[in-house]
Amino acid sequence: MNFFSTQDINCLGKLVKKKSHALLLCTVAVFYTSLAEAGTNRLATNTITVLNIQQTQQPSPQEQTAPQQPAQQQPVVEPAQTAPPQTQPATAPEPAAQPATPAQQPATPAATATPAGDISVTGKVVDETGLPLPGATVSVNNTTKAIATDANGSFTLTVAAETDKLHVSFIGYETQVIVVGKNRAFNVQLQVSRSNQLKEVVVVGYGTNTRANLTTSIGSVKGDAINERPTTLSAVQGLAGKVSGVNIMSNSGRPGGNPTVKIRGTSSLTTAASQNPLYVIDGFVGADPSTIDPSVIEDVQVYKDASASAIYGSRAANGVIVITTKRGKSNQADISFNNTVSFGSLARKIDLLDGPGALEMVKRQWESVPGRLAPHLDPANNFPRKDELFNADGTAKYNTDWQDETTRLAVSHNHSLTFSGGTDSLKVLANVAYRNNQGILINSYQKQLLANINLDWNVKKWLKIQTNINAGGTQGNNVEINTFGLNAVRMMYDFLPFLPVKYADGTYSRKGDYPQAENSENPVKLLNDVKDVSGRTAARGYFKGIFRISSDLDFTTTFGGEIGSTYRNYYSGIDVFDFSLNQRGVAQRSTATFGSWTNENYFNYHKKFGKHNIQALLGASWYNYVTSNLSAGAENFLDDTFQDFNLGAGNVIQTPGSGRDQNRFQSLFSRINYNYNDTYLIEASLRADGNSRFIDENKYGYFPSVSAAWRFSNEEFFSSLKNVFSNAKLRGSFGVVGNADVTNYITKTRYNSGQYIFNKVRQPSIVLGSLGNPDLLWERVEQFDIGLDFSLLGGRVDVVMDYYNKVSKSLLYNKQIPATSGFATVFDNIGSVRNRGFELGINSVNINTDKVKWNTSFNFTLNRSKVLELEDELFNVGSHIKQGGPINEFYGYIRQGTWSTAEADAAAKYGAAPGDIKYRDINGDGQINGQFDRVDLGNAMPSFEANMTNTVSYKGFTFFLDLQGMYGNHLYNLPRALAETGAQRVNSFEAALNAWTPTNQNTVVPRLRLSGDQTGLSDVDSYYVEDGSFLRVRNVALSYKFN
Repeated sequence: MNFFSTQDINCLGKLVKKKSHALLLCTVAVFYTSLAEAGTNRLATNTITVLNIQQTQQPSPQEQTAPQQPAQQQPVVEPAQTAPPQTQPATAPEPAAQPATPAQQPATPAATATPAGDISVTGKVVDETGLPLPGATVSVNNTTKAIATDANGSFTLTVAAETDKLHVSFIGYETQVIVVGKNRAFNVQLQVSRSNQLKEVVVVGYGTNTRANLTTSIGSVKGDAINERPTTLSAVQGLAGKVSGVNIMSNSGRPGGNPTVKIRGTSSLTTAASQNPLYVIDGFVGADPSTIDPSVIEDVQVYKDASASAIYGSRAANGVIVITTKRGKSNQADISFNNTVSFGSLARKIDLLDGPGALEMVKRQWESVPGRLAPHLDPANNFPRKDELFNADGTAKYNTDWQDETTRLAVSHNHSLTFSGGTDSLKVLANVAYRNNQGILINSYQKQLLANINLDWNVKKWLKIQTNINAGGTQGNNVEINTFGLNAVRMMYDFLPFLPVKYADGTYSRKGDYPQAENSENPVKLLNDVKDVSGRTAARGYFKGIFRISSDLDFTTTFGGEIGSTYRNYYSGIDVFDFSLNQRGVAQRSTATFGSWTNENYFNYHKKFGKHNIQALLGASWYNYVTSNLSAGAENFLDDTFQDFNLGAGNVIQTPGSGRDQNRFQSLFSRINYNYNDTYLIEASLRADGNSRFIDENKYGYFPSVSAAWRFSNEEFFSSLKNVFSNAKLRGSFGVVGNADVTNYITKTRYNSGQYIFNKVRQPSIVLGSLGNPDLLWERVEQFDIGLDFSLLGGRVDVVMDYYNKVSKSLLYNKQIPATSGFATVFDNIGSVRNRGFELGINSVNINTDKVKWNTSFNFTLNRSKVLELEDELFNVGSHIKQGGPINEFYGYIRQGTWSTAEADAAAKYGAAPGDIKYRDINGDGQINGQFDRVDLGNAMPSFEANMTNTVSYKGFTFFLDLQGMYGNHLYNLPRALAETGAQRVNSFEAALNAWTPTNQNTVVPRLRLSGDQTGLSDVDSYYVEDGSFLRVRNVALSYKFN
């Protein structure tokens, strides 16, 4: 609220002749201003504006030649014609309340009179997105005449001549100069100042810094960039392709499923330790990013090097992703509603055999087994319902495309309502979002309801309080139905196409309609008759109090807590599984509750003296997490009446299970920054973590870091290049982080519940479960990084380059031990892995006009992994890990073709027969064995990865294109390996019809056979290890925004 001084009243009294009248006008103005600030009144017309006018001398002509910047300008302000100036935000200039500066004296009252013949012009000032900018300054060159735009960004003022120029400015935006000419109405769009972007505030652990002064590798993405994809469901999905060195892949067909995120390669050998990054949302460490509506995200910071992450210590081995949500703004109310409808479908169908082709394959399978099918017999005799499946001539009646039948055009609805506003002392942002997202598989879905409230309260000059409250619930029907090995996605490709979805009598086709088939089932029936619903409900609260002890010292205390529960309800009907499992209906119910709290207390010191700047941080934190679970199940139901709602209706009750876990942290952390003249920068930090998962001797870990940077663009020798480079910085860092995200009680020998029979009665018992290792250490990651940042063309092009060397030590692995121990495996620290690579990120503003905008983001990542230390070579199905080699290397035989009938004797020496696969005998010992004849066949990780996004906007239309490419990665085509031989007796590819026969021996596809005759078919070989390189359109969208 702006009050008027005695000097203001005296000055105004001279204009209106009586001081009492001036006092009355001031009182009325204060009244209306108070109403506007309280949000209780909005004036549309007949506004009263009281000017703060001082009687001073008219500026000299020399003082009027240069246009003044908004922060320095104190002009005479003319009354706005459409709305009162009190609707301006607090950040806008307020000429009526600020005294004139000596550099520019305002005109005398007489100078403000509008002479006859002046030209009246109007206009509207908007930002880059088309939203109005209230409080923008519109001034006339060589005069002191200016006006501030109203709440709608509109203005009206007079100029003396058509040659006059309008200077339109707003804090943080580039000033625009417009010649009046013949125009009388203007629509002015201001662009964000590129130099202002260098001063952009970046959230670092327990503090902030400017982007220009960062000494570490931190990728930053604005919330607008995350939401430019209309189909974005989470902050993590919105990061895809935005930050170099960050690989985001979706491994689930479930709508809304959390993608896998890897920052700078794979840091661990197994899932014993989590490979997910640490998420921090508005200061809450360990929050779930799926609980935040993407529309309220302000920005996301990705900490890629260990120096940036070290402040979070043992939880930051895989990097840190910090999400900051939007806050309310003082004296500016805003209501926004976003409604998005999106569509999805199967991107590409797999080219499989049709009905006639699959029937021919089945016939050849039987003919390949001597004595199993005489040539004169009808192959349809193998089908119990052959009259419904085959015509009189033996051809198939049905030709079902199971990919079409199982998938659909998925329609998803996302709705979001956000309100923000407040006063100078109290600001609030409230958001509620609802999503109903269908999956492309029938009956798969995810529904989510989210609510979020952010509150900022300036209680006193020395006390600020921030509160974040988040609550929500999620429910979905899963598509990963893996009971008894039946997965609906796999069945979509496996189930034979000459079987119908339903017969004429309305019954589903079944696995039993071809009893010789493997454990396959009608995928449409699976998705319709199997319920697998899971959900999560949680509420999270976070409180922060900031105490200003002095102008240089702050103390912050935080307390956060989260409570919630998860559940899974599963039921498959009594006739879903049509093979001999002796189960008629399976029901399972499981629930889990969880709760956590965290308390952090820290001091922030900041001091500037001359060209020296010092910041220091010292703090401590405590964390506690508890979870408990309960599960039960039943089988063999009489009918489907009760499903999973009454487990007692099942004839066979599964043994119930329950458990409880707890984990505690306590930590000390510190950091110091030194900055000389914004040119020479250095930072060091140290964190000590104690974790209850490890025994006392190994409970604490220490995680130091140091980094430095040189902004050589600020040096005098660089001044001649500043018209090309607006910012240039060289930086380097080294840090240590850890990974304590391992199984609870992993250091202790654990026991399980069991049963034994005594006197023909089952009795409870306690049995040994898994062997503990008290000497376990947490994984440590040491990382060195050197980077170069620079901007070109006045900040229109930003370039970031990084080279890193990341070594993960004391890796956890569940290694095999001698059976004489009574256990099969034990967790141990067995080795180290190095990831080394190069990253390049380029962001450019290609076109930036009033109507058309075009932005491009490109990033390139090259990463190489190497196992530096390993006790023993580790083998898995089709892969191995050895010292000196990379992670994720395929390992198998080299296929040379198939054995011919002329090579029958040679094949017999290898235990093979004509038509079997011929493998290369690497060591020439006359036998094929895994120890000497398997070789590296390719790596699953790419040699390099590149992403490019383009966003083109024209008025309300926005076109978004996201390209992704990988080169050098390999994959093992397991569906082809299982299907082309026919050994699984499921549908296959066309290559199956080119399988070996006595009349077709020049082929690499072995003879078709039944599952009882699978010589050599379970081995991984070079034929199915394929080049996985690709370039694809990951996302394309066209949207229109209504303002």
